[in-house]
Amino acid sequence: MVLIVKIPADASQPPTQQTIPPPSTTTTNLQRGDLLPTHLQQNIYPTQPIHVDTTVLLRHYDEPTIPGLYAYTISRLSFPSLTDDDDDDDAVPNLRATRLAMACGLHSQRFTGDVYLSRLGYTSSGLENIDVSLADIEMALYSPDLRIKHFKEIMWSSRGGEEECANAVVVVTVPEWLCAASQRNYHDGASMMALAVAMTRRETIEDDDDDKEEEDSLSSSPSDSNSERDVAPEKSNPIPNATRVVRAAEDSPTIPELPKHVTLCLYCRRPASTLCTGCQGAYFCDEPRRCKIDGWSHECLCPTWKLYVQHRQRLSHFEYFSGWQLPLLGEECYRSDDVYKTFLMEILHVIDDEEREDAATTPATSRPTITQTNASWWNTEIHGWNGGMGTSAQRIDLYQRTSFRDGLRLDDSWIPDETHVSPDDIQRAGIATNDENHRMPILSSWEDPVALLATFPLTVYYAIQHHGMVPIAVSQMLDRPMKVHVVGIEKELNFVDFFREVGFLLPEEVCVDMTWIVREDMFPDGAASGREERETVQSSTLLSLRLTSNLSLSVIAGTYGDSLDPNFDIVGGPPDMVIGLNAGLYAYESWRHVVSYLYRNPSVVGVFTDYNEHSGMNCASLGGGRARNSLEINPFRQPRAMPVNCMNLPQMSNGFMYVFNEQELE
Repeated sequence: MVLIVKIPADASQPPTQQTIPPPSTTTTNLQRGDLLPTHLQQNIYPTQPIHVDTTVLLRHYDEPTIPGLYAYTISRLSFPSLTDDDDDDDAVPNLRATRLAMACGLHSQRFTGDVYLSRLGYTSSGLENIDVSLADIEMALYSPDLRIKHFKEIMWSSRGGEEECANAVVVVTVPEWLCAASQRNYHDGASMMALAVAMTRRETIEDDDDDKEEEDSLSSSPSDSNSERDVAPEKSNPIPNATRVVRAAEDSPTIPELPKHVTLCLYCRRPASTLCTGCQGAYFCDEPRRCKIDGWSHECLCPTWKLYVQHRQRLSHFEYFSGWQLPLLGEECYRSDDVYKTFLMEILHVIDDEEREDAATTPATSRPTITQTNASWWNTEIHGWNGGMGTSAQRIDLYQRTSFRDGLRLDDSWIPDETHVSPDDIQRAGIATNDENHRMPILSSWEDPVALLATFPLTVYYAIQHHGMVPIAVSQMLDRPMKVHVVGIEKELNFVDFFREVGFLLPEEVCVDMTWIVREDMFPDGAASGREERETVQSSTLLSLRLTSNLSLSVIAGTYGDSLDPNFDIVGGPPDMVIGLNAGLYAYESWRHVVSYLYRNPSVVGVFTDYNEHSGMNCASLGGGRARNSLEINPFRQPRAMPVNCMNLPQMSNGFMYVFNEQELE
């Protein structure tokens, strides 16, 4: 007998293990295949006309041999004997099956009615149903977050027993094929997209050929043989890439700007202020609007989001700060940036009144340059990046070097020394152990308000030091610098020189060549206006400088893995490590090229940060089961709470960190 699983839509009924008969010994190869639809029609619903719908949760793979996971739902064909109650049974949301789909990376999949599961793969006899046990998928029925360390708390919380949770001994494993389902489905989608692009290109070329044949036939006709033909304008490249797509979107009708300081319904995006009573993590409209009912898929995430919301206390705890950060972690910060901007302007005074008024009233084209205003590194925190068109972005001059003192514009006692960290410095500062049992030096740039900006260089330092031990060892063995590509750079261009801190913190014998990749549509106009005068800068590079004795930095514009081949188009060659700060891998199409590159090059370590745990978990799953389990709170996260319009999840810049292709020294 072959094991299958039934997941009832009625949450009060437990999922059950069932069996179907295997193919008989007399079954021919032509009669083999998926037997579950026939079994459902003949044995489960023998008296009712039904149609069995099949959903692929994970397709089967031949190399390596991995059976697929398939979900089967029943569509009852209308007939007089069906009662209204029977019809309603098919429309009942199946929360557990939908959670399983989310765990497989199918975030838009929704199941209603009872769902049956089977695995399907090739054996020596051909395509056959293969056992799937309830234990294989049970964890995903409770939460799409398949990290084992959270399963016990989520499971027992859903059963309403906190005391049981504390005392229970839960042994659970998640099969590797389920952990890797999101990753495989994501790359299947990438392959389908590449195929669609290729087909679009072929159709375009064929259309061009047809047009050319028509033009040739017209030009060779007697009436036109002596006339001049108009030269057609050169056609643009028909192959779309992420940069072109984004630029094309800029010409589309703009979405009306949302009102500031207004929380929005997670389902309809209208103003709403009522939090979900189950998790306190999402806003919904009040009755009589049906947003909570129609947006029932939130119930699949609700127990998990409840856990994420409970992590706010851990995220907001910074043991070695004196308390200056507390106003930036209050409830008002969940809904508005005003508290943070006021803190920078009125408490730190890093933006003076004259500059604030100038930024608000003066057109960007006529504003003074950065050297004339002595604008600080904090500008982007106030004015935003806005796709390279923000006030601070337009003032950037990549060729203007700035000291820590001039860039930070703070009291001298808060300015980090522009020297390498010595063992005496570390001993003087002390060694701290954070909640994740990582040991790190607590330095001046992390004890005071400088930490609000230091989160960016210190997160890069932590990624290299904590997850780059193998690349460091390999580069030292080959007697060359470690090559780090930082993708998705935006506002970091505003404080290039602050990244000297990375070199100061790293041991002096650890040499790093760091390249920043900035998408062309995100690069500010005029930021590299002085480039023509810099003959030492290579043609493909916008900036190249030595930050410290052990750290060099280059800046290049393009789309990583698309218009820029990481192995050939970037000075220094292929990377040892790729880093993305606040990288919402699902948010922008350009990240797909980065994920695909790391998938094809498992020797390259990828380290990413994200704002909140939900996004971090989903994005980490694209690197497989090990990457998903690597998700952790970043000890160098920015010490302030950030607003999210439709969610109340804890959110911080560089809040969470995860790793693709993690390597360990043997």
